[in-house]
Formats: sequence, structure tokens, C-alpha cells
Amino acid sequence: MAEHAQERPETLTHPLSPRWLERPDGYRHFESAYFVGRGRDTFDRCAEELLHWEVKIRSGFDIGVDGSGDRPPRVERGQEPTIRVRLGPFRLPEPSRVIDVFETEDRCGFTYGTKPGHPITGEESFILIRTADDRVFLVLRSVSRAGMGIWRLGEPFARLAQIVYRRRYGRALRS
Repeated sequence: MAEHAQERPETLTHPLSPRWLERPDGYRHFESAYFVGRGRDTFDRCAEELLHWEVKIRSGFDIGVDGSGDRPPRVERGQEPTIRVRLGPFRLPEPSRVIDVFETEDRCGFTYGTKPGHPITGEESFILIRTADDRVFLVLRSVSRAGMGIWRLGEPFARLAQIVYRRRYGRALRS
């Protein structure tokens, strides 16, 4: 059963809005669209992959959800996955919580926010869109600022890492 619009959680990145006009003060904003392919089959395949964390996994992250086994389960609202960025032999934890998951005929994805201990404070949305002319895009929207405590010292590195990982996200669902 579809949820009513008023029941959706409030997000900073407004992933269901075709245009992101209300951007919060005090954060760096990012939005970009990456062409993935064409057609319903491409959209359906990419939607399934996106909603099983593949965009993060293929971009250099390990995702763990309690009791999930080898493949992470489908993304769910309220889920608190163990996200670890792979940096050579090291795994840097990124505590997060899924704020929302959305699925419509031509748009699907999820939004997650950071929790204390994450190098960044903010929110990120992964939005898969199929346009009227049958093109499929992955849209990334994020708001971020330096994390708390010791993470403030690493902000320049975190910004550089965001650039690198966004490029990887843009390629993660292409065939």
C-alpha cells in the first residue's frame, strides 16, 4: 500500500521533488545526474541493485546489516547499516541511518543520514529516475559539513573523498 505524502519523513535533500529548491543553510550542497542507460529493463535492474546497496558496494564500501549474510538485505527505512569505507587494508566506519526509501513507477531510491562518529555530518540521497523519453539517470543529492570532534581536522580530506566517491557512484549502475 502506498504511503501518503504527509507520512513521509522530512529530509534535507527532498528526493521526491523533481527540483531541489529548498536547500538548508550551513551545509555544502551537491546535486548531479549520471546517465545509466535506457528502458524499463535498465530501470528495473538498476532499481533492484540500488535498493540492495550495490551503488555503495561497487564504489568501495562494505555494507553490513545485522543477520544479513553475504548480500545486504533490501534497504529499509530505519535501518542502521554498518557502512565501512575501504581504504587499503583499513575499514573506516561510517555510522548511518536510513531516513527514507521510496519507489514509484519511474523513481526509486533512498536517503540516509549520518550518525555521531561519521566523518561527515549530513544526508545523502540516491535517486534513480526514468524519464518520459525512456532514459535512466542516477541522481545524487547531498548536504554535508564537517563531522564532530576529531573529524573536523580531516575535513579537507573528507571533501576530496566525496569527489572521488561521487564519481564512483555515477558509474556504479552502468552495464
